[in-house]
Amino acid sequence: MSIYRDGGEKSSSARDGPRLLVLAVAADCNLRCRYCYACGGDDKTHMSWPVARRAVDLMVEHSDGFKVQFTGGEPLLNLGLVEKVLIYLEDGGVDAYCQVQTNATLISTEMADRLKRLGIGVGVSLDGLPGPNDRLRPLADGSGSAGAAVAGIKNLGNIGIRVGMTCVLTALNVRGLPALVELASYLGNVDGITLDPVRPVGRAGRDMVPDPALAARYLDAAIERAEMIARMGGHRVKFRELERMRRILSTGRGRRYHCYFDACQSLMVTPGGEVYSCPSLLLPEFRLGDIMDPCLGTDLRDGLEHAREIIESPLRCRRCSDGWLCGGPCPAYVFSTGGDVEVECAIKGVFMRHAREAAETR
Repeated sequence: MSIYRDGGEKSSSARDGPRLLVLAVAADCNLRCRYCYACGGDDKTHMSWPVARRAVDLMVEHSDGFKVQFTGGEPLLNLGLVEKVLIYLEDGGVDAYCQVQTNATLISTEMADRLKRLGIGVGVSLDGLPGPNDRLRPLADGSGSAGAAVAGIKNLGNIGIRVGMTCVLTALNVRGLPALVELASYLGNVDGITLDPVRPVGRAGRDMVPDPALAARYLDAAIERAEMIARMGGHRVKFRELERMRRILSTGRGRRYHCYFDACQSLMVTPGGEVYSCPSLLLPEFRLGDIMDPCLGTDLRDGLEHAREIIESPLRCRRCSDGWLCGGPCPAYVFSTGGDVEVECAIKGVFMRHAREAAETR
């Protein structure tokens, strides 16, 4: 067995093809997030069925099992296509885990029921309480989105759907991390929070990158808040990265890669059918081709490896003795910041300290 991505295992007999397919089923979006990497809403394109089907077929040709993540823009604006893909996978007996990453603002009770019938995993995006979230993630008309997002998460919880929450960490919301933990615990159906330090691409500027010391301080406070709430009998909110590190320390099996792109195992397809190696690197040098090109799969592995080789991790990361636990920096973050990994390093340092403290008390 060999270790890949986040400490999981893959069979040594499996074909060495991509393990993650990201389908951006809609460029359109009802939000205008200030940092959106894809500039969602600027384009109204929706992915067509032939494009989605060809992307799935390509994955089946190269992989024995994989994950499909539906993104956008806002993927629920093209939910009919998501349903079509799920039916296609089921009818074909394909081994695939499917998840939709949504801003949750469109999830009415009827939409929640529809998602439950589909049996799809749900990830939601929220950047804090209404103050910071609404500044970062306004609706297209400029009004706040937090109320609608929280209502959508509640609608999911009311029918038993649990979610993972993603928070893009910026200079505008870093102080609100402890409050976000409180909100997630109150909602009750948030299993954990993933932090995504903002990258200065798309609509995001460098002024949105948080101070590393502040990021570490408020993350530490947020973890302490989560533990305090759990001790008081409240719903425990976990941080995905911290739980991953705890598993690594308990099993002794280190991380070789930061993510699927780092392992040369991800494909991202835009609504128009362009194929990239990373959903956060929609740049010419990372473009692999057009999904409808019948020759695309011929040198797929070579293309993925070439894209990964473009980005060299900073020297400090290559020399770091904690790489086996940290997994290394996000390649997209390294590329977009020109190698400045101070924020990511500060965040992971906090997670590693808490993970080691928990291991020592067991």
